[in-house]
Amino acid sequence: MHQQRTLLFILFTNFVFFGASAIIVGSVVPEIVRDFSWSYADIGAVLAGGSVGYFCSTFLCSLLLRHWGPRLVITGGLVLQALGLAAFGYSPSFWLNLVAMALIGLGEGGTEVVTNYCLVRIEENGRSNLMNFMHAAFTAGAIVGPLVVGQLIERDLPWQYAFQGLATISLAIACVLYFQPFKNLFSDAGEKRTHLALGDLIRQPLLLLLTFVILLYVGVEIGVSNWIAEYFVQVAGTSASTGAYMVSLFWVGLLTGRLLVAALYRGERQALFLLGLCLASTLSLTLALFDAEIAWKAACFFACGMGFSAIYPVIVVLAGRYYSDEQELAIGIISTGGGLGSFAFPFAMAALSDLWGVQLAFWFYAGTAAMMSAAAAAVLWCVKRAEWSVRVLPK
Repeated sequence: MHQQRTLLFILFTNFVFFGASAIIVGSVVPEIVRDFSWSYADIGAVLAGGSVGYFCSTFLCSLLLRHWGPRLVITGGLVLQALGLAAFGYSPSFWLNLVAMALIGLGEGGTEVVTNYCLVRIEENGRSNLMNFMHAAFTAGAIVGPLVVGQLIERDLPWQYAFQGLATISLAIACVLYFQPFKNLFSDAGEKRTHLALGDLIRQPLLLLLTFVILLYVGVEIGVSNWIAEYFVQVAGTSASTGAYMVSLFWVGLLTGRLLVAALYRGERQALFLLGLCLASTLSLTLALFDAEIAWKAACFFACGMGFSAIYPVIVVLAGRYYSDEQELAIGIISTGGGLGSFAFPFAMAALSDLWGVQLAFWFYAGTAAMMSAAAAAVLWCVKRAEWSVRVLPK
C-alpha cells in the first residue's frame, strides 16, 4: 500500500508537468506568430507534428507495455519529452520546431498510457474518482503553464524559459520514476484471462464509439486551448498576455470540474454521466461564440471547461471496465484516437482561420462538439442495449 501511494504521488506530480507541457504551446501562439513571422498554417503544422508523435506513441506504448513494462516506457518517454521541450523555440526554424514538437508528443504518449493503465489496475470498482483526481493534476499544470508564460511576456523575458524549465523537470522525474518498483503494485483481479487479437478488439462496437468520442473531444478541447489566446487577441482585441490568461481560465474550468467530480460523484452510471458532460460543454462553447462582452465569453469558456472536465477520465474508466482482459490495448487505442483528434482538428482550424478568420473558424469546433454529444448518446445506447458485445468485470 505504501508503494502504491508513493507511485501515485510521483505519477500525480508528473501529470502536473505533463499538463503544462501539453498546453503551453497554445499560450505562446500569438508570440510565435509575431516573433517568427509564421502563418496560421505554419502554426497548425507544428501543432500537428506534436499530435502525430503523440498518437503514434500511445499506440506503440500500449504494445510495449507487455514487453518492456511501465518503468521503461514512461521514463523513456520523459527523456524524449525533455529533448523536445529544450529544443522548442530555440530558433525560428520551422523544421527544428516541428521535430521538437514531435519529440514532445512521443514522450507524452508514454506518460498518458502508463498512468492510465496504472490507475485502471488500482481502481477496479467501476468508478472514476481516482482517475478524475489524477487528470485534475494535468489540468493544474495546464493552468500554471500559461500563467508562467503570461508573466514572462509581461516582464519582457523570453517565453522559451518556460520550455527549458519543463525540460529540466521532465528529466528529473524520469530519474525518480526509473527507481520506482512498479511490480506487484496491482491486485490480481485485473490480470488478463484471454487475449483478443487486435483486429477483433478494434471491431468491438463500444470501443469504437468510445474512441470516436475521445477523438472529437480531444480535437475540440486541445484545439480550443491552442487557439483561444489568438481568439481573444483577434476577436476581443485583448493583449497577448490576456490571451494567455484566457487559456488558464479555460483550464481552471476543467480543474474545477475534475475536482468536484472526484470529490462528489460516487455513481457508476458512467455512460449517462458522459452524455451530460458532452451536452454541457457543447452548449457553453456555442454560447461563448455569440457577440458579447469579454466577461461573458470568458465565463462561457470557463463553463465549457467544466463540461469537458471528466469526459476523458470517464471514457478511460469505461474502457478499463468493459475491456478488462485487454486493458493495455483498449486504453492505447482510445488514447490513439485522442492523438488523432489533436492532430486533425487544430490543423483544420489553422486552415479555416487562414480562410475565414479565427472567429468563424471557432464555429467548426462548436459543430464538432455537437457531433461528440451525438456519439456519447450512442455510447449510452450501446451500454444499455448491447452488453452482449462487451465483457464486464466481475462484481
